[in-house]
Amino acid sequence: MAALSIITVCKGRLSHLKKSLPKFIAQNRCEVIVVDYDCPENTADYVTSDHPGVKVVKVQNRPNFNNWEARNIGAKQASADLLAFVDADVILAPNFADWVLDNISPEAFGKMPHALAQQIHAHEELTPAANRLEGLLVVPRETFVELEGYDDILLGWGAGGDLDICDRLLLKDQKIIILPETLVESTIDHSMDDRVRFHKMSLSNSHLVGTLYRTSKNSLMRIFGKNMPLEERKRLYALSQRAAVGKPGSNSAKMDLLVISRKIPGANYKIEQTVTTKVTWEER
Repeated sequence: MAALSIITVCKGRLSHLKKSLPKFIAQNRCEVIVVDYDCPENTADYVTSDHPGVKVVKVQNRPNFNNWEARNIGAKQASADLLAFVDADVILAPNFADWVLDNISPEAFGKMPHALAQQIHAHEELTPAANRLEGLLVVPRETFVELEGYDDILLGWGAGGDLDICDRLLLKDQKIIILPETLVESTIDHSMDDRVRFHKMSLSNSHLVGTLYRTSKNSLMRIFGKNMPLEERKRLYALSQRAAVGKPGSNSAKMDLLVISRKIPGANYKIEQTVTTKVTWEER
């Protein structure tokens, strides 16, 4: 039985997967799961034919890409106790699995350093199209299931589903382990147009809506000490979308949420607790 499940997703990235998949397969004590997320290049057929030992999940009728739903689908097929989510444009070093299995305990999770601290960006401008490796996550399967996986309500390339699950892991008191950059041999360059090709929501809008939603949700989880149910998250995301519309010429978006309102017995006043999330930006 595999000790580590490597999960990757493909939608219009078959040329990348052909380079990265052999490195996934070569890892010790691993199974590899590829999610063909309605890929126009028939990724499932290629993997089944050329790499029959890989688990393949084919998802249909998904014209718009949702990386977080795709990763959740892949995780459901995993048999190992430890999950590694790796993008198709990441070439793993030969010792990736060995290091992960030796260093990530059931009480921890592993992620790459913040993009600004990564050596791969030390001598270049960190553009929006740069591969920041922040989507590379290693997490115990049991913990992932308890958290209900990625929050796939988040839409668009800039929504921050990778940041959201790390926030929730930290709220659960999971220990964070920073993965060495040497675990990644290289990344495959591609343009921003390629990154957002299958996303209906623009980069700027998905980033703004995602920031409002994630920040507010994080505050609410801290107040109530638990994950938010699906229907509540749907309502919060809808509120975040409305707040992101803003006024013409405005450089900020603000959302106020009344979370607690109670009247004090025997007194003529009440207490209200509000969560306020405000995002401001500078025009460039």
